Amino acid sequence: MIDYEAILGSLFDIVHVTDAEGRTLYCSSGYREYFGIDPEEMIGKPIEDFYHRGYFSPTITMRVIRDKKKVQTIQTTGQSRKLFVEGTPIWDKDGNFSGVVNTSIDITDQEKLHQELNEIKYIGTLYQSEITKERGRQKGSATLVYRSPSMQQVAAMAEKLAQVESSMILLGESGVGKGVLAKYIHECSPRTDKPFVHINCGAIPETLLESELFGYEKGAFTGADKDGKSGLIEKANGGTLFLDEIGEMPPGLQVKLLTVLQEKTITPVGSSVPRKVDVKLITATNKNLRQMVKEGKFREDLYYRIHVVPLEIPPLRERREEIPLLVHYFLEVFCERYSLRRQLSESCYRILEEYDWPGNVRELENVVERLVVTSHEELITPAQIPRYIHSQESSETSGVKVERVMQMQEAMEEVERQLLQRAFELHKTTTKVAEVLGISQPSASRKLRKWVFSRE
Repeated sequence: MIDYEAILGSLFDIVHVTDAEGRTLYCSSGYREYFGIDPEEMIGKPIEDFYHRGYFSPTITMRVIRDKKKVQTIQTTGQSRKLFVEGTPIWDKDGNFSGVVNTSIDITDQEKLHQELNEIKYIGTLYQSEITKERGRQKGSATLVYRSPSMQQVAAMAEKLAQVESSMILLGESGVGKGVLAKYIHECSPRTDKPFVHINCGAIPETLLESELFGYEKGAFTGADKDGKSGLIEKANGGTLFLDEIGEMPPGLQVKLLTVLQEKTITPVGSSVPRKVDVKLITATNKNLRQMVKEGKFREDLYYRIHVVPLEIPPLRERREEIPLLVHYFLEVFCERYSLRRQLSESCYRILEEYDWPGNVRELENVVERLVVTSHEELITPAQIPRYIHSQESSETSGVKVERVMQMQEAMEEVERQLLQRAFELHKTTTKVAEVLGISQPSASRKLRKWVFSRE
């Protein structure tokens, strides 16, 4: 006879099952070790009771019950253990929500390793933690933190492209992490022990950009160093050159960059003698270069040279499942940096997860740093979250309005109709509608036929 509990125990450290109201139906024997709770004591009781008694924080069961979708978080137990917890809704054969199953993996040792080595790699997640990033004069770690299928594909492609010499361009909105991904590609490449030079083409004044990129000979211009100066491209020789905001490069320098790619040479300002260089080129932009080519603002021949392999990073709002992981990661980084001890309340995670983050990961990082350094207490509460983030939450949750008094059943049906109609307008397929609403695909099809398709 198959021992299902032994199988579950080999896959996860903790398994916990509740009904649709959050009452415990099953919990594995590991609860005593990780939480200090007798598993038998939990059977039939609401999981929230044990959360309020301080056995663990945060809790995700009620979030799964409320949102009817999968939720992940990092949980701290009363035994000072760190767990990666994933809560998954359970549906019966008719598509009705019937409970929650939480699976937990102990990452305490990984947390300690992160503190010692300044890097993080959580067991049970799809984190990739193999890149580094210069911070001041020290070479620390820049962690590629991801969980979503879209970022799994990006990371897998980045690792593959790191092994070839083809030029590549990273696309995406400002703040999505193009610089981090570029460094990740470098660290995964055979050039990892060679220089990685990051140049922001939009941050250097146009008058200085040429001499900074290509260097200059002594006496090349008034104010030049008497001994001349090597350019940043030459400093990347043998390694990786990352040109961020490539769309900001002036047309004159675009011609010289094309020469670098075609001839693998540079000519410093004031010199007529080219120098050989060998660099792997990665570029990045948040602009539409194809449109710029049509408008004559970007050279077509250079466009095709750098656009050999495009790699697009999705905005954070399209991979919300990564927000709790990123929040936790940045919380640990800034707590360590400022020698502080801070935690976010469960409601803070919910508010941050629902915000659209127009500034993407960079904005999220800044907000977490702000919360850490401005909080006077160890527990950070929603009151400390910037008002503009609350404002979006308020505007989004105000979509359902009561215009007249009606029967409760009628009101619930109206809300269901609006949700289905809005979800179908956004996602177009019953499969995606089912996913975002947290219901089964047959239920989504049936409800859409009732409330949406029948009215078309």
